[in-house]
Amino acid sequence: MKKKQRKQSKQRFEKLASVGSILLLILAWYLGGLRIADSQNGLLNDLLADGNSLQAISAGLYQGHSKSDTQASEWIGIGSGIGYGGPMEVALTVSHQGEIKRVAVLSSKDTSSYLEKVVQGKLLDKLLGQNIKTSIYVDAISGATLSSNALLQATNAAADPVRKQLFGFTLTEPASVILNFRWLDIVALLMFALAVWVSKTRHPKKSAFNWALLLTSMGLFGFYSASLFSSSTMGIFASGAWISGLGNYTPLILLLLSAGYIIAYNKNIYCQSLCPFGAAQECLAKIGNAKATTFKHDFFIWFPRVILLAALCFGGYFRNPASFSYEPFGIMFGMVGSLYLFVLTVLVVITSLLIRRPWCRSLCPINAMTDFLKFNKNWAKQISKQRQKSRSERAPEGTIIATQASATNRSEAL
Repeated sequence: MKKKQRKQSKQRFEKLASVGSILLLILAWYLGGLRIADSQNGLLNDLLADGNSLQAISAGLYQGHSKSDTQASEWIGIGSGIGYGGPMEVALTVSHQGEIKRVAVLSSKDTSSYLEKVVQGKLLDKLLGQNIKTSIYVDAISGATLSSNALLQATNAAADPVRKQLFGFTLTEPASVILNFRWLDIVALLMFALAVWVSKTRHPKKSAFNWALLLTSMGLFGFYSASLFSSSTMGIFASGAWISGLGNYTPLILLLLSAGYIIAYNKNIYCQSLCPFGAAQECLAKIGNAKATTFKHDFFIWFPRVILLAALCFGGYFRNPASFSYEPFGIMFGMVGSLYLFVLTVLVVITSLLIRRPWCRSLCPINAMTDFLKFNKNWAKQISKQRQKSRSERAPEGTIIATQASATNRSEAL
């Protein structure tokens, strides 16, 4: 009896946690919308010369007026480009002759370490002094190509309303989202299909096939493109940023395929056969002859859930899910990330020699996502069964007898 009560109490707590998580995400997104409007207005004012006032002319175009002169002394244009994690918004100050005076990134959904690499590479400084009468271009920063291209695309888009105002022409056209799909996205679809086949086959070489998938995934989605999905991918999907376009759709494709398969079949194919970081841990386990260990304490169930929820909430509030991604993937596959992530990566690598897949068994957000999807799927099934049972109990007795008689007649006819 006590065991049943504990189970019911646990289910009630998990239901409250599930609903509370969704409400927290909605609240974080709403408050973030209020915050970002004030933040962008402050950044625009910082782009003005001292003593100038700002006047909105049209969408994406502002005038800067000096107090002593009624004519526009400078112009501010706003535009966006497609980065790795979604739109990047840029504002630039342009003189009346068309020369770029100042540039600022208003918002970005790329990983902060990649954006820092662009800033440290002096790409913003290289834009200063260029004239918007021609298309703006500088060489991309190595190791942050997608962020560099997004910045250049956004800068040209920001220059267009000023070009139109000053010179009567534009140079950029809206890019189609379809153009951002790449061959790696098709490979992701094919490899997921292969992973499903491997999980179902009874072939004697099943283990070898799975190892081939893991190693291929580690090479392609890990070291080659760093396209494995993470908490930031979940945040990008939840925010809807992908609708405006992404510089890399592969992580989102893998996320949607994995989530869909979990909902349909209660099985996590991605972690089993496609996760590049899981493959790296498996390789280290082979080297160190690591032992499989199960962390049974509730802490290892709820702590990853809390961390993931916090990362998604902060990402929604600040409109940049990538800035709050806590996985060591960037360091592992590209040596890009903070000191904290570097230390975490070293710890995971060392521990992987002793314990099989320590990250997957302790902090991985994919387990938290899997638990959330499975729990809510089962909860929905329970509600559906309860409604069917309630309807059958409310049905008139004659209806039940007629239904039973009809079923009997059908069985006799067969």
